[in-house]
Amino acid sequence: MADVSKLVHELSGLTLLEAAELARLLKERWQPPKVSFADIKRDLPDFPDSVINQWLFHLAQRNDTGWPPPDPLGYHPWAFILGHQPISWWREVTWKLEKTDCSLASLCQGTKAIVTRTLAEITNRTADEGTKRRYDNAFHHILNNAIFEEPPIAMRLADGLSILDGNHRITAFCGLQMIPAEGFERRGLKKPAPEQDVWIGTHSRGETPLDYPPDIDSW
Repeated sequence: MADVSKLVHELSGLTLLEAAELARLLKERWQPPKVSFADIKRDLPDFPDSVINQWLFHLAQRNDTGWPPPDPLGYHPWAFILGHQPISWWREVTWKLEKTDCSLASLCQGTKAIVTRTLAEITNRTADEGTKRRYDNAFHHILNNAIFEEPPIAMRLADGLSILDGNHRITAFCGLQMIPAEGFERRGLKKPAPEQDVWIGTHSRGETPLDYPPDIDSW
């Protein structure tokens, strides 16, 4: 609330010309979303709002995606986001918020590789600015609250938990799990429990997203 009051105070001190210039800049830089939440919800009516907002909504704003995804997906960018499964397949996925083991050992090989690579980049200070910012935001929230700011979105594969959205959160979580509980206690903090809230998707036929296009075997 203090931050809002400070902002109001600063804005109230603008001259008429300064206010007009600020309004012009905001108008130039603000871009309405190319795809609305309602557009996605119309095609995936049973998806929880949180799953759409976290995973699909911002990806649909990219210049190379849009909405809806093509059918067949082919090698469109959505193919790699949706695990080479069409929207008709995703309509048969139900979602449940579950307490889930998020430790490194519980993750599938693909997600483990992402976590290991990102942690190495953070440790070696070779991560790009966007990766570092997202990792740091997740790290500090989990450090201070012992939970994710938003539950990651995942599906269970034969070899473990596959993260569809939230790799930076999972990476930060796994990094914090390496710190002994005493390290948290000295700072008056609580070490995050291995089990955390995660949105878990389950297909009606027990199927899972694919690593490769379905026609790869014919090559």
